[in-house]
Amino acid sequence: MQALELSSYDGLDALKLTEKPVPSPAPGQVLVRVESAAVNPSDLEFMQGSYGFRRPLPTTAGFEGSGVVVAGNGADAERLMGQRVSCVVQSKGDGTWAEYVALDAKFCLPLQEAVNFDQGAMLFINPFTAWGLVEQAQNGQHRAVVQTAAASAVGTMVQTLATSAGIPVINIVRRGEQVKMLQENGAEHVLNSEAADFEDQLRQRCETLGATMAFDAVGGELSGRLLAAMPEHSTVLVYGVLGGQSVTVSPSDLVYRDGHVSGFYLTTYRRNLSSAELALRTDQIQRRVATDLQTKVSARIGLEDAVEAIKKQQEHASDGKIIIAPGKHN
Repeated sequence: MQALELSSYDGLDALKLTEKPVPSPAPGQVLVRVESAAVNPSDLEFMQGSYGFRRPLPTTAGFEGSGVVVAGNGADAERLMGQRVSCVVQSKGDGTWAEYVALDAKFCLPLQEAVNFDQGAMLFINPFTAWGLVEQAQNGQHRAVVQTAAASAVGTMVQTLATSAGIPVINIVRRGEQVKMLQENGAEHVLNSEAADFEDQLRQRCETLGATMAFDAVGGELSGRLLAAMPEHSTVLVYGVLGGQSVTVSPSDLVYRDGHVSGFYLTTYRRNLSSAELALRTDQIQRRVATDLQTKVSARIGLEDAVEAIKKQQEHASDGKIIIAPGKHN
């Protein structure tokens, strides 16, 4: 089979199209014929070696995908035979950017009929992240929230879910066209972080709306600017490092204004859910993915074109997701 294999933790330049044997599922595993595989920021972080874990090299890239279960090893795995599934790869084993992937059956979710392969390939990471973030705001009884990277897939989902929950969102983007796009899609509060009066505008909106929680996918000095703009006793929840820099905050905001900076890691969030809670959220999320939580797809490409397409798309991530369609069966 063909696969995109990472030979070193040096980013996309270390990713090559290779031929390798179709894997055999170990006990408790299934073999999935991959129909669609998503390209996420976490994939790029992993290839740079800056994600939360590393795998032994070489390894096939790609965390998330969807396809059809064509083999299983064990009773639980065999129950999934022939089913359309969404799947996510953890710290062990090869990834989804290949014609086939073997993984633990517990990391596969049968897809509801209304969810197609492309949307199913983006089911685990972004919708669950957005759901978990908004849940944090609800549990903390925050009246309003701020979010960076608001034009991203997670950002647009946060806006949708928060609106449904009655929580106003102050959306932060970096470009004028992103401001226009979000406003055209119904977002009421949109700020450009490159504007001269950004911090004044942010402070005013936070005060007016009572925003005391921020979802930050960027990190760096922007995290500190968020904390400084919000009222006392506020929290910045960091869930990404798109800026590639360490979080920087003023000690004064931590000490004298009781500000807080915390992290949100999807794996930990899911691990802390009971089986019943996870099943309920999975059902709810799939129903929303089939309607108002769909992710825009900017391109559907083969394995042979993936590296160049991802490089070109990095500066225009808000245009939509790239879906890799492995194999000659597509």
